[in-house]
Amino acid sequence: MARTISNGNGPIERKVQVTGGSTYTVSIPKAWANARDIGSGSPLHLYPFDDRLVVAQPDDEIPIRRASINADAVGNGALSRWIEAAYAAGSDEIVIESETGFDSSERRVVTDAVTRLVGIEISTERDREIVARSLLDPAEISLNGTIDQLRRISLSMHENAVRAVLGSDDESKELARHVVSRDNDADRLFALVSRQFYRALTDVREIDKLQTDRKVAFTRFRTARQLERIGDHAERIADVAIRQDRPPGTDLQARFEAIAEDARQVVRTAMDGEAERALIQLGDVVERVQSLDRELYRKNGDNAYLHGQALESVRRTGEYGGNIAEIVTLAEIV
Repeated sequence: MARTISNGNGPIERKVQVTGGSTYTVSIPKAWANARDIGSGSPLHLYPFDDRLVVAQPDDEIPIRRASINADAVGNGALSRWIEAAYAAGSDEIVIESETGFDSSERRVVTDAVTRLVGIEISTERDREIVARSLLDPAEISLNGTIDQLRRISLSMHENAVRAVLGSDDESKELARHVVSRDNDADRLFALVSRQFYRALTDVREIDKLQTDRKVAFTRFRTARQLERIGDHAERIADVAIRQDRPPGTDLQARFEAIAEDARQVVRTAMDGEAERALIQLGDVVERVQSLDRELYRKNGDNAYLHGQALESVRRTGEYGGNIAEIVTLAEIV
């Protein structure tokens, strides 16, 4: 006898039967199957999913995930963020609509937003509707590879930003502006990880294509978030380099650079799986930041506040490495 929840969305209970001595079968209530477009001869896939089995229809039976955005309602200023959010939530198709028609400024916002994202392009463009469709194949995406790339970009940004702060020529200013421009690269990679994670949460088929499990996908998502924030702080350090009148005094520069390198080392150590060592390194970085911060305010004159901001971003970088160490530790325990 089957046991069902009254709304039809709860579990049904069935006993496995033997058919022909060599095949197991499980019956499905007809009304339940009809409500889900399953009939005689319908192909179904069985997936092992942690402590349960999941029955799913093949990919060609999956409805397109579509997000609709009313450009008139959200406004030009927020339109880009809405598109990015729809992408990160795993939409296959993003439809941007305008009842009054798109002007050149709105079209440019949509185009720029879509161009910044990985694996999606504008497929249809009309007077009152712009459609962007995903070209991504989850089977061709490596979460680990994307994380490694994000790690390289964010730490490279950070290193160059610190170098720009310690420099005093036009080349240093140009290096700082280059760091600021690279923040979009870090954001694109994080959006890709976020997209794949959210799709994996809602569809077992995505987990299978990514060749991972939910726990690993969650760990990768949380790690990517910390790396993306490191990129944000690298941008803030670069902004200090652009705004400063002069670099920190020569007697402080070597210490500033060494602390920044050690903050980045916390991140590397944590991502290499040495969580305990990374947390010890972090404690040392925080103590040295506090000591140098006091000296900056005592010796650095008009630029003390700016350089204090840069030093604070260095400290936050180390702390994000500490967060990664805690994420790695928790993943090993759970």
